[in-house]
Amino acid sequence: MRRSCEPSACFARAVPPERRPARMNLRELDDRELVRRLRTSAQADRALVDEYYRRCIPLYQGFLGEHWHTGYYGESQPSAADQVRMIEVVAGSIGLGPADRVLDVGCGIGGTVCHLAQHAGAQVTGLTPVAEQRTLAEALIRKRGLSERAEIVTGEAARLPFPDASFDAVVFFESPCHFPDRLRFFREVGRVLRPGGRLAGEDWLVAPDVSAADRDLYIQPIEQGWAIPALGDGATYVQAMHEAQFCDIQWQDLAAVIPLGKGFATQRAQQIALVQDIRKCREPLLQFVLEGLLHLGRAAGAGAFTIGQFSARKPTRQAPLSGSATAWCRSTPAHD
Repeated sequence: MRRSCEPSACFARAVPPERRPARMNLRELDDRELVRRLRTSAQADRALVDEYYRRCIPLYQGFLGEHWHTGYYGESQPSAADQVRMIEVVAGSIGLGPADRVLDVGCGIGGTVCHLAQHAGAQVTGLTPVAEQRTLAEALIRKRGLSERAEIVTGEAARLPFPDASFDAVVFFESPCHFPDRLRFFREVGRVLRPGGRLAGEDWLVAPDVSAADRDLYIQPIEQGWAIPALGDGATYVQAMHEAQFCDIQWQDLAAVIPLGKGFATQRAQQIALVQDIRKCREPLLQFVLEGLLHLGRAAGAGAFTIGQFSARKPTRQAPLSGSATAWCRSTPAHD
């Protein structure tokens, strides 16, 4: 039987505005209640996650600086130079240059946007769902004198607010792990890329061959502590890119390439110090972030968590309806 209207629409028509339940303004919640909701939600909704990351801006600036992602670590002590090196490795994997128009999805406060505009010479657009992040990113762009080559747009990864074939390349730095539907995101990327356009990025992953028990022990606390719907692994990312009709797909587990543990509290002494800081902390948001860092350190130290680096290309022609992206162009299988 066909409904005459959707339930929400029928409700709206039947109930006068003054008797409808008021939608909670998340900005009215105090930090303790916001964190409580994040802890108890089986899967935090997008508005709750966005509000959490809005409030965490000062905390993230304090321990991450202007680049909100992991570094490409070397033999020296971790520093901001490692984060810049990660940008350069990802950008270099698809040869970004002055002729490219680039979209950075999940751009944070604009550090990566500015670096790509300044050092690759590209025309760069950053996308964030958080208005306050956009404000800070635009201020950074002006400070660096990059207003002619960089811009920030507010919007969602699941509905990229751009016309078809708008970009030569799309990059991401630890943002898709937060998306509830990564296949939809990759399809949107394919839509906004021109034929032959490139995709590259790096993201948080479940390490290969992690047992169900270790997923419960190490991965679930990360998902709960960082408002992540479900961490994927390299194979699921590759499969989603295939289904979105990308080709020349490549990925590597960075734990096999760099000393990834340097970026996390993997040592027992570091974890003990974090536990002590958590117990002493009286600020709910900071305490929640510290707990998240502890979960990451434990998972990385146990080999259950890793970072994956990805690259792919949109075919120059659309795959036939009877075929697949794999059959239509060359594709590199996932590797460790």
